[in-house]
Amino acid sequence: PREYFGEGMDDDVRAVIDAALDTYRRLGATTVAVELPNSKLAIPAYYVIAPAEASSNLSRFDGVRYGHRAADYTDLADMYGKSRAEGFGGEVKRRILVGTYVLSHGYYDAYYLQAQKLRRLIAEEQWLQSQIEQEEETAHNLEVDISKTEAEISRHDAELARLMLIAQQEEAKRAYDRANEAEKLAEQSQKEADLAKQQTEAAKRYAEAQAEEADLAKQEAELALEELESLKRKLNSIASKQTDKGLVMTLGDFVFDSGKSSIKQQAIDNFSKVVEFINTHPDKKVRIEGHTDSSGSAKLNLRLSQERAEAVKALLIKNGIEAKQLEAVGMGEDFPVAENTTEDGKAKNRRVEIIILQ
Repeated sequence: PREYFGEGMDDDVRAVIDAALDTYRRLGATTVAVELPNSKLAIPAYYVIAPAEASSNLSRFDGVRYGHRAADYTDLADMYGKSRAEGFGGEVKRRILVGTYVLSHGYYDAYYLQAQKLRRLIAEEQWLQSQIEQEEETAHNLEVDISKTEAEISRHDAELARLMLIAQQEEAKRAYDRANEAEKLAEQSQKEADLAKQQTEAAKRYAEAQAEEADLAKQEAELALEELESLKRKLNSIASKQTDKGLVMTLGDFVFDSGKSSIKQQAIDNFSKVVEFINTHPDKKVRIEGHTDSSGSAKLNLRLSQERAEAVKALLIKNGIEAKQLEAVGMGEDFPVAENTTEDGKAKNRRVEIIILQ
């Protein structure tokens, strides 16, 4: 708990605890900082409840049934008084006096009952904190399951496209075989030779057209699949780096439609790594900076960079990131990371940086 590491903690104690935490982390444990704001009330509650319980429990040590009995006394009341005075030490007597006071009529509600309420409040606070941590872990596991399901759907769609392509190729082959059969029949019938020949040539042209359409469909499917895989690889290969501004993740120009602020649908469907990157720092502010190359006017570039930053912010909010955690800023062409004299340099400058602020 953060409250246990505040003002008043001895430096030597802090050093020993930090060393122990480092050892647990090296062994694979994960440490999570929690807040128990009411824990500061534990000591006041203790110094009311403990003396009250001591006063109640020690009342049986009267020298008759339990505990020390005085050797010299005149009557029963005198024996009680001397036995307890001789048998109890100074701290015990002080606790009995305090406990008897807080349990007495007129002070029970004001002290003892209030201390009991504080004890229950502290205990329930710790229980609620553990419940919150369990719910957060459950939510994270659900996000992982959703990502896996989306990936499985993508694989299923790709397999369906492949099977459809195979079916088209088989149909083209059957058409081609029918054309050859028609040609053989035409050769066998001299009487209908001219007509059969024309039909055969027409069938061949149809078959070739079907074959070309099938090849074209195959190429288009392969290009679409290759583009999707390329985008996934680029998104998955994005890495963060520590800078003076904070922890930075850079999204390249490939995420957006060319010259526009709209994010490609394939990028939207595979944005989980960016969301996971931000979710690892839930308490940090996130600054989204849009950048462009020097092509076009400075005013147009500033607007485009702002719109791209806003588009990324909107997509992150849609994926569960809180809006108050995010800030979108268009930087225009003023902060290049490469020369704008080459196409490769311009492509590097067209980017959106997601910064976990320090």
